[in-house]
Amino acid sequence: MLFAEWRLIFTGAADGYVNMAIDEATLILVGEGRVPPTVRIYSWDTPFCSVGYLQRISHLKSVLAQCSVYKYVRRLTGGQACLHNGDLSYSLIVSMADTLLPSNVLASYERISAGVIEGLRLLGFDARYAPPTDVQIDGHIIATSAQARKQGVLLHQGTIALKPCAITNLHGLSCLNLTPISELVGGEIDIEEGARALGMGFRRALGVDLSPSILFAKEKRLARQLLREKYVRPEWTFAR
Repeated sequence: MLFAEWRLIFTGAADGYVNMAIDEATLILVGEGRVPPTVRIYSWDTPFCSVGYLQRISHLKSVLAQCSVYKYVRRLTGGQACLHNGDLSYSLIVSMADTLLPSNVLASYERISAGVIEGLRLLGFDARYAPPTDVQIDGHIIATSAQARKQGVLLHQGTIALKPCAITNLHGLSCLNLTPISELVGGEIDIEEGARALGMGFRRALGVDLSPSILFAKEKRLARQLLREKYVRPEWTFAR
């Protein structure tokens, strides 16, 4: 089932386990044709490190058992670990049968990144696409993204570093190093203003009708199940 309209959802701040559980719940329901294509914009209420689906971190388990500062969650999408706390994140979830986005992987990254770039332009920043997965300002990488394609659905997750993250040491884990925009412009960026600009950026760049919406009850139920049975479990996070 193809939908004429997409949803735009602002879910605010949550921890990494909840954020990843929501994205998978929406992916499953989009694949079943039970919810429309969705752009969700959100943030992180505590310092987290999200690790790529195939990234190996099992060697950190013994170290982290003695350290309560760092929290890890495994994403469905690929790529390297990414630090979260002072950033604004988003997910775009759509059936691959929808012709609005290119089926080619690299072309889809560029098209979706155009929404991020337009949102930053609305905030007054001259951002550029840095293939294949990043966005930069004045040569500094300030945003990155990763994808997964499952059940005929594209899951694109991305994040924009607005201010410095509280995490400074990941015990040797290879991770992405984003430059916070606040360090480039010498001032703070309001996260709610950033979220509104990003939503408008996607609307303009993708040329799609993004209708403001909320998570449906069935999404919340499924997300709670995935949170309980998968994302909070070390067996998932340290599977590799």
